[in-house]
Amino acid sequence: MKSVPRGLAARSAHKWAEATASAVPQRLRPARTLSRGGGLVSSLSLHHNNLRLRLLSGKAGNRFEAPRAGAGDEARSTEQVLPIFPLSIVALPFSNVPLHIFEARYRVLFSTLLYGEEGIEEGLANSESEFAGSKTFGMCYVDKEGNISSVGGVLEIGEHKLLDDGRLYISTSCSKRFTVTTVVQEQPVLICNVEYLEDDLQVDEDPELQKLAGEVVDVFEKALALGMSLEGSELKEPPKPEQLTLPPTELSYWLASLFPQDPQEQQLMLQIDTTKERLMRLKEIFDATYNYHLARNSIKSALSDE
Repeated sequence: MKSVPRGLAARSAHKWAEATASAVPQRLRPARTLSRGGGLVSSLSLHHNNLRLRLLSGKAGNRFEAPRAGAGDEARSTEQVLPIFPLSIVALPFSNVPLHIFEARYRVLFSTLLYGEEGIEEGLANSESEFAGSKTFGMCYVDKEGNISSVGGVLEIGEHKLLDDGRLYISTSCSKRFTVTTVVQEQPVLICNVEYLEDDLQVDEDPELQKLAGEVVDVFEKALALGMSLEGSELKEPPKPEQLTLPPTELSYWLASLFPQDPQEQQLMLQIDTTKERLMRLKEIFDATYNYHLARNSIKSALSDE
């Protein structure tokens, strides 16, 4: 496996460790809420040796030349055309993503995706569109500078609610990953050819992978418990046993969902092409987090002895 740069892992661990004291209850929810907070910690983090964000080359609204996934990618792929919804959050497989749609062009898009359903503005829906009634779209993470990631999540629309002023609330679930191959259209909304990246769930039966998943859960629980004890508080919403015993692939994405304050780290997790590599990165982050809390505890003990 390619090594993960220590600086990036340490920075992620530090951000996660700080959050254990201030925002753990919110982060333990598998479904992430819509948020425009966070962002990249520095532009340098876009290029860290073998682990870097895959970006569409350009800014939102400009011409793009989308990179393909690397030749070594192990996930199975199929190609499709999708409308892309750029947003400052990351859609991870197995997660639920609630969305609030208010911009005019996206009201048109989502009315089209929901064409045929009750409770939409039919005057906005384009019944001739190839996406009419499909309820399927792609979401790509976009940073504060307008850089759009070329790897995203495929979202399926569930329930929706149309407000009197035309805004839409919709619930979506992320079914799989994709990588953009070419840009078909830029305006009024981004439309791309994408390759679906299907995770091989058969690897979940591998005893070695199951062992690794157990090790990741162990160090996660240790880091979480130590962090909370240092703050003298308890979790209001501790992880549920069924969450900690998820199959390895789903577990890796669920644990990655605990980083909403660091969408860059979530995006890197999304780009990792095997469950084993994703779990190993999580283990490194949680190990670093645990060691960070141990150091805090040592300093706290030393100061209390004076």
